[in-house]
Amino acid sequence: MTCPSCGQPLADPSLPCPTCGHAVPASPWARPDGELSEEPPTDGASGGDDTSGFASPGQYAAAHPEAAAPVATFVPEWTTATPAPPRRRALPVLVAALVLVLVGGGVAAAGTYLGWFGAAGSRPAEVVPATAVGYVQVDLDPSLAQKAAAWQFLRDLPEVRDAVAAGEADPAAIAWKVLAEAVDSPFAGLDYARDVKPWLGSRLAVAVVPNATGAAGLVVVQVTDEAKARTAIADLAARAGQACDVTIRDGYALITRTGDTGAVVAALEAGSLAQNHTFSADFGSLGDPGVLAGWADLGALAKLQGGAGSGADLVAQGRAVGALSFSADTLALAGRLLDMGEVGLHGQADIGELPTSTWAAIGYAGLGDAVDKEWSRIGPEAGQLLEGLGLTREDLIALLGRSVTVGISSSGAGAPDLATPPDLGARIVTSDLDRATAALAKLRAGLGQESVFVRSEGEVLTVSTSDSYGEDLVRPATPLSTRDEFAKAVPEHARATISGFVNLAVLEDRLDGVDPRYRGFVGSLRSAGLAFVPDGDGQGSWSVRLIRS
Repeated sequence: MTCPSCGQPLADPSLPCPTCGHAVPASPWARPDGELSEEPPTDGASGGDDTSGFASPGQYAAAHPEAAAPVATFVPEWTTATPAPPRRRALPVLVAALVLVLVGGGVAAAGTYLGWFGAAGSRPAEVVPATAVGYVQVDLDPSLAQKAAAWQFLRDLPEVRDAVAAGEADPAAIAWKVLAEAVDSPFAGLDYARDVKPWLGSRLAVAVVPNATGAAGLVVVQVTDEAKARTAIADLAARAGQACDVTIRDGYALITRTGDTGAVVAALEAGSLAQNHTFSADFGSLGDPGVLAGWADLGALAKLQGGAGSGADLVAQGRAVGALSFSADTLALAGRLLDMGEVGLHGQADIGELPTSTWAAIGYAGLGDAVDKEWSRIGPEAGQLLEGLGLTREDLIALLGRSVTVGISSSGAGAPDLATPPDLGARIVTSDLDRATAALAKLRAGLGQESVFVRSEGEVLTVSTSDSYGEDLVRPATPLSTRDEFAKAVPEHARATISGFVNLAVLEDRLDGVDPRYRGFVGSLRSAGLAFVPDGDGQGSWSVRLIRS
C-alpha cells in the first residue's frame, strides 16, 4: 500500500507515513494483515455484512447485492470532491470509447492506405553529416492538411489546374514539368512517368558540409529503386554537364562532387545531422515542417563565405530555422532566430499606425543603438559617407532614433502611378529630436530636397515628399492596421521590431505584362508582409507571408 498523500510505500498502513507524517485512514476493505485485497473473497470468506478482504466498495457490492445500498463510498480526507455515481456513466463512456477507437482507427487506417498522412520512414537529415552548417529539405508528400491547403492556395496556377483536371495531382510530376519546360533546360525530352517516377521518392534535401578546403555541397534524394536511381541520376548529371558520385544510404541517394565524396561519407559515419542535438532541438521547434523547411548555422556560414573583413562577419553567431506552410489563403515562411547574441535591435516599430493610403511600408526599431554598438566595425566606411553629407555619428544615431517607419503612398485608392515618383514619408521616434531635426536639415540640403514636409511633435519627427501624405502620417484618419490585407500579412505588427508590407491588390489592374496563363493567380494576390518579433536575448520569431483572395 502507498501513502495517499506523498505516494511513498507504507510498510505498516496502520501507522502514520514515515515520509510525510500523514495518518492513513483505516479502510473497511482492508484485510486483517493491513493490505487491500485485489480479488473478491471466495464463498465463505466473510459472513454477514463484514466488508473485510475487499479492495473496493464495488467488490463488496458485487458479492453482496442485498447490502449495496447502505455501503458508503470511502472519500479520503485530503479531497473535498464528491464522486459522481459511476453506474450511470459507465455505459455512455464505454460506448464513446468504442466509437472513438473504431472510428479513429478506421480513419487512421484509411488515411494511411490512401496516403493522407504523408510518407512514413526516414528523413533526409538522417543521411546528412552532423557537421552540416546549412540544410534545406523538401517533402512532396506532406501531411493531409498541408496537401489540401497547398492545392487550394495554388489552384489558379495553370500547372496545378491542368494536373487536377487530369486527375494527376502529383507534386513531383508538376515540379518536373516546370523544370523540363524551362528555357534551355537540359532535361527537355525526358518523360517523368518513364524516366523519373519509377525511382524517385518524395523527399529530398540539400546541405552544406564543411571540409578541409572549405565546404562541400550535398544533395540527398529519396529513391524507391536504387539501381534505376544510380543510372538515372548519372544521366541527369551528364545532361547538366556535372560530374558527380552517387552513394546509396538507407533509401537515399547521396549526390556529391567526385572530390568531396570521401570526406562527406566519412563525416556521415561519425554521426548524422538528425543526431545533432542542437539541430534536433531547433528543427523540432517548427512543429510540422510542411512542404519545405531549413536550418542554418549563421556564424559558420558567414565564415565560409569570406570571414573577417568581408562583411559576412557582421553575422558572427546564431542559428536560423524556418518552414514553408500553406493555408487556403496564406503562404507563410516562418521560423526562429536563435542565440544571435546582443545585436542591439529592440523595441517596436508599428507600421500599422501608418495611414491606409500607404501601399508599401517598412519599419524597424533600435537601429540607432545597434549602429552605436557596431560602430567599431562599420565606422570607417560609414564615417566617410556621413562626412560627405555633412553629418556626424551622433547625427546618424539621432536620425535612426528608437524607431523609424517609412511608407510609400499610392496617392489615392488606385494603384500608384508608375510614371511619376510616389509620395514618400517617414515617422521617426527619437530621444534627441533637436539633433535629429538639424541632421535632417543638413541631409535635405546635401541632397537638394528643400521642399519637403517636416513636422516635429513631442519625440516624433515626421517628414514627407508631399504635404498631403505628411498630414496623413501625423494624424492618420484610418490606420493601416484596419485593412484586412494588412492584418493578415503582418499579424504581429504591434510587437515587431522589424516589419514590412506591400499591398499587392492595388496592382490588380496592371497585369498587362503578365503571361495570360498566370494572370488569374497573380491577380488573386492581395498583400505580402514580413516581421521579426524578439522574445529574449538574441532570439525571436520571424515570418514572411503572401496573402491571396
